[in-house]
Amino acid sequence: MSAEFMATMGDGSGYYTFEHDLIRQVACDADHIRLRLADALEQMGYRVLNDNPIQAKRSAKNGAASGCSSNILDYQTTLNVGIKSVGPSLSRVTFAYEIKGVYSGYMSKGDHNTLTREAEAIIAIAMAKTAAAHCSTCGAETAGSTRFCRKCGAPLNVTAPAETEVLRLMSGANSSQQNLGTGLFFLLIAGALLLILPFGSADPIKFAKLVRILGIVSSLLGGTGLVMLLYGWHKLRQLVNQPIEQDSLPTLRRNFVEGVHVPNTNELPPASIQHPVTEATTDLLHHEVKRAS
Repeated sequence: MSAEFMATMGDGSGYYTFEHDLIRQVACDADHIRLRLADALEQMGYRVLNDNPIQAKRSAKNGAASGCSSNILDYQTTLNVGIKSVGPSLSRVTFAYEIKGVYSGYMSKGDHNTLTREAEAIIAIAMAKTAAAHCSTCGAETAGSTRFCRKCGAPLNVTAPAETEVLRLMSGANSSQQNLGTGLFFLLIAGALLLILPFGSADPIKFAKLVRILGIVSSLLGGTGLVMLLYGWHKLRQLVNQPIEQDSLPTLRRNFVEGVHVPNTNELPPASIQHPVTEATTDLLHHEVKRAS
């Protein structure tokens, strides 16, 4: 596996373009995983432009339209996915991200982890669609558009993989952390400006002008920093208080594991009750006495 970041200046507008590459290996043949990945990308909000090779785009949203969003997933993204067969039922998947319109000239480690979690979530959704091709109750093959198994009638519940919940938590925590850090930075700058006042001019008129200028600048910076701090804290509290989606938790397939059908435990006869040895012996003597009489 590998990951790379590169920032390049755009068209002179002050915005940056970042590139990020990621490689994962998937236990599935190349042709089959290609179709599943295209469906997973559309589920994640991408527009698939080409299937072979896979090319997808996602438009900017929220504050990313002006380059001010703290969530890397909000920015305009172009994603190229390369798939190569490296063995029997084993494929190497390469994600090539191109993110445009970022105002800051750097990407944090949290941004790196967020993109990594998104790529893993896309793979997990694709593999979940593959696993959903069989009924978890009887093991029969199912069509992707049906809601019930045509053989046993059991409901086919396709749950979201746990990786999607990890992505939500990672992107939310990273966005809140950046808002808190930026807000704290603005507050520190505002406080540092006020420290210049003791070294001001001895001329009362010039000193009053300096106080006025520094007061305005410090108020603007401090107010902006305070708003960002409160906003980041609010987003972090929402993230912590929001319950985890139960559908995103991994579920055990008890009736169909690696192509081997396991009988449903509800269909088995009840287990016999084991009695103590002394109780069984007493019952036997009781029956012998009755037989002798």
